Amino acid sequence: MPPAPETNADHQGLGPLSAELLVICLDPAEAIQTLVPFLEEQEIVFTSEENAAPLIMGRITGVTASLPTDGVPQPEELELCSAALCRELQTMTQLRLVLVLGVSAHIIALGACGIPLTRLDFRPGDITRLPDGLLLADTCHLPSEPASEDLLVQRKYVLTSLMPKIKAALRPSA
Repeated sequence: MPPAPETNADHQGLGPLSAELLVICLDPAEAIQTLVPFLEEQEIVFTSEENAAPLIMGRITGVTASLPTDGVPQPEELELCSAALCRELQTMTQLRLVLVLGVSAHIIALGACGIPLTRLDFRPGDITRLPDGLLLADTCHLPSEPASEDLLVQRKYVLTSLMPKIKAALRPSA
């Protein structure tokens, strides 16, 4: 069971604002249930620990919690999330990599960083260095509803194959 989310008035999510990896997804509550155990197996932790040097400190942002999970978010909703994410990113001084799960999360991340959508396509399995040096890792979201077994296997494979790239980007000497 993951630890209770750390919160303050403006930022709700799981993990400290001092994290070096930020996860953006459509349904943070679902991600906390399904994604956190997988990420913890990958040595990504969501609590502040004094002796966590080899571990990667992560955070799942809560800025997308208001988005509908049963349909396509509208442009205005994505813009509001981008603005909230921009404020959160400005407080995350240790942030080095953003992991986005799905196209909507990709759009929100680009908007928060002031990058036009036409400048960077969604590329599942790839990591891109943004102009300010922040790394953006794209992967598909894991479906929360029952999906075809093939789709689930394919999406888990992309995420699993992305993890060594993320670790190498954040821990190049390990």
